[in-house]
Amino acid sequence: VELQPWDVDFVKENLRSTLFGIDDETTRPYFPIQRVFEGLFKLVEEVFGLVVVEKKIEEVWHPEVRFYEIFSRIGNEKLGCFYTDWHPREGKRQGAWMNDLKTGGPSHDGFEAHTGIIAGNLTPVKGDIPALLTHREVQTVFHEFGHLLHHLTSSVPIAPMAGINVVWDFVEVPSQLMENWTWEDEILPLISCHYETGEALPTEISSQLRAGRQYMGGLNQMRQLALGYLDLRLHRDEPAETSSELMHYIESILLPYSIEPEFSKLHSTTIFSHLFAGGYAAGYYSYLWSEVLEADVFSRFKEKGVMNPAVGREYMESILTQGDSDEPERLFQRFMGREVDRQALFDRNLGFLKS
Repeated sequence: VELQPWDVDFVKENLRSTLFGIDDETTRPYFPIQRVFEGLFKLVEEVFGLVVVEKKIEEVWHPEVRFYEIFSRIGNEKLGCFYTDWHPREGKRQGAWMNDLKTGGPSHDGFEAHTGIIAGNLTPVKGDIPALLTHREVQTVFHEFGHLLHHLTSSVPIAPMAGINVVWDFVEVPSQLMENWTWEDEILPLISCHYETGEALPTEISSQLRAGRQYMGGLNQMRQLALGYLDLRLHRDEPAETSSELMHYIESILLPYSIEPEFSKLHSTTIFSHLFAGGYAAGYYSYLWSEVLEADVFSRFKEKGVMNPAVGREYMESILTQGDSDEPERLFQRFMGREVDRQALFDRNLGFLKS
């Protein structure tokens, strides 16, 4: 049977299950959302010295919304507060996101705290069963919390230069960096337990989970390269006058990145909203470039210990709190002590490719 483009995701998942003996439903019972957040908050306290406290408030837009305050453990300084709104409902936009609701700054009382929100459409509660997340959804939680930390910990006094108001080359670094912890031996016991028995995530399952991390890594890498290049070309060139010419132009760009020639003829570009919406026009490449940077940054945590508070504090002071107060390459070099090395990305995502 000839492989068709619409078969790829189905075949990938079935092959992953066969090769590694694991799928989303195997891990889901071990990731109740409450446990995931408890573990995440323990992580940020130990590594970054930040304390997250839930606070009950009356004025929220839905009963599922939660409100938290975040403090520096040193001096108990309040840095900010945030809302969470994690489950789907009618009228809610798709996907997951973080918004900076208010950027704080100097005030007569010192430094006014920041306010943000992290939201998404994670697996909801089903009857008496709590919200049970896939590991990909756990990564989503950590990703958006990385954006949130970038906003809430900012010490830049000028609002348009504070927090996440950085160049697109750098905006995804704090968020994608946080995803790395979801794969680590030291973290998995903190964010997982069986929702019925309380049993820790079995070693066999965590090993299978990590073994599959690089699965289809080459295909995923090529996809990001293709979309990033297509985005740049469409904004740089004047490709066509008719829709037919445009599709041929797009096919010619995607062909070198496609596993089969026919796959370059997909019309997925018509739903590639990053081309024109959300601030990513001519900037989609920043996802992959941010991966290069954050993989290299996390290599220092791997070297010194993923729960090392000294490294965490240095990362906070060198990068996370600095917003757009300096060039990204200087912030990076301040933390790493050197230029960027792309090898960390190859090692993590592909496991065999040497530059």
